[in-house]
Amino acid sequence: MEGKLTFKNYVGYTMCDFGNNLAFCVMSSYLSIYCSDIIGMSGAAITAIMVIARVWDAINDPMMGFLAQRKKPGKGGKYRPFILIGGYPLAISAVLVFVKLTDNLTVNTIWVAFAYILYGMLYTVLLVPYGSLASVMTTRDNERSILSMCRAVGGGAGNLPSLLFPILVMTAGESGNQMDADKLLIGMIIIAVAMMALYTMAYKFTTERVIVEEKPQKIRVAATVKGLLKSRAFVTMSLIGCLLIAVQMYTSTVNLYLFKDYFQRSAMNTVYMVISYAPMVVMIPFANILIKKFGKKEISVVSLGISVIASFLTFILHLGYDGIWPFIVLAFFINAGVGFLTLEVWSMAADIIDHQEWVTGKREEAANYAIFTFMRKIGQAIAALAPWFVSLAGYDSSIVGSGISQGDAVLSGMYNVATLIPFIMFLIMFILALLYPLNKKTTEQMHRELEETRAKYKIGVV
Repeated sequence: MEGKLTFKNYVGYTMCDFGNNLAFCVMSSYLSIYCSDIIGMSGAAITAIMVIARVWDAINDPMMGFLAQRKKPGKGGKYRPFILIGGYPLAISAVLVFVKLTDNLTVNTIWVAFAYILYGMLYTVLLVPYGSLASVMTTRDNERSILSMCRAVGGGAGNLPSLLFPILVMTAGESGNQMDADKLLIGMIIIAVAMMALYTMAYKFTTERVIVEEKPQKIRVAATVKGLLKSRAFVTMSLIGCLLIAVQMYTSTVNLYLFKDYFQRSAMNTVYMVISYAPMVVMIPFANILIKKFGKKEISVVSLGISVIASFLTFILHLGYDGIWPFIVLAFFINAGVGFLTLEVWSMAADIIDHQEWVTGKREEAANYAIFTFMRKIGQAIAALAPWFVSLAGYDSSIVGSGISQGDAVLSGMYNVATLIPFIMFLIMFILALLYPLNKKTTEQMHRELEETRAKYKIGVV
């Protein structure tokens, strides 16, 4: 009989994504401003580097998934060792991204590109096995849901730099409203040390309980991908996951410019972040209760509808410079809507992996998860367009710190790109959620039949 997960196991799983997001949130939000305001790169150059990094991920994400799938379990398990193998180098690479070598633009651009792509590769080495780890920690749906929430909590806690950096790092210039590169680098060193400590805890506190195969399966890459593309559940949820991270990263990037230049109050970004995460924190105790009563798909459709309405209102109201509080209040409702999906996206990712096993009879969690993760990397590539959109609005990094305003037309354009594009992404996510086939009844039937199949073939649990 499968043993229940312990509190220690949940803490360990939480710690890993806590460590992941400490650096990830800085990359998502502050790399663009670092490159434009400190290095002097153009918006097009910044976007090019980020997109190239995601294209490379298109190659190494699936590769890592298939390699992890083929790995034989060792003393530490099949997936757990990657927490340390990928985690420690990842922490170091996060610091290297923000090391300014010289005052030469070309040299610094090449260095940022190299360090950022290295960071992305190491993130993949850790992230794909870590995501697959949940499926071998437990087969119980309620425990997987809790693990998904643990990951969301860890990821949310990992956004701590987003709360502190506006008041600790954005303090340079006459107005105290510009980035301080020295403080940013010190902050990244502290983050790297914290990441290593968190990965050590994650490795020690987690355990692999489920043996999903008695004999190594021969994985055929083309057949696996073809099967996934035929699955409406996998395709729709992968696209939702793609757009979810795209809208989160895009918003965090453009909002830095918005608070700095449009509202001219960088420190208020901390208030914005606190209020944005508050709804998700409130939902945590009630998520499993709501899932049991209504189902994941059903709640996602309603909650995304709220985000669509709130984001549309944010765009059409076109709040003036003094409209910072209405902007933040609407952000509360946007995030109240998308909060459930943020908490449950990893549980739903496990569901679509189970769905493939249910349909095909084969379980290839690492390979399937790698493709799901790749779609999220596509989302990151979409978010990487943020600095390009800001530059299209007319943003001029050469006047940063001079006391000269970007100009009313530019500021208006910046507001438009910061609010219209998230609305479009929320709307598409809402439509995809309607098309997602795993409603409450189907999901319960799937898990019930999988339990019977696993018992028949004696898939091991400890």
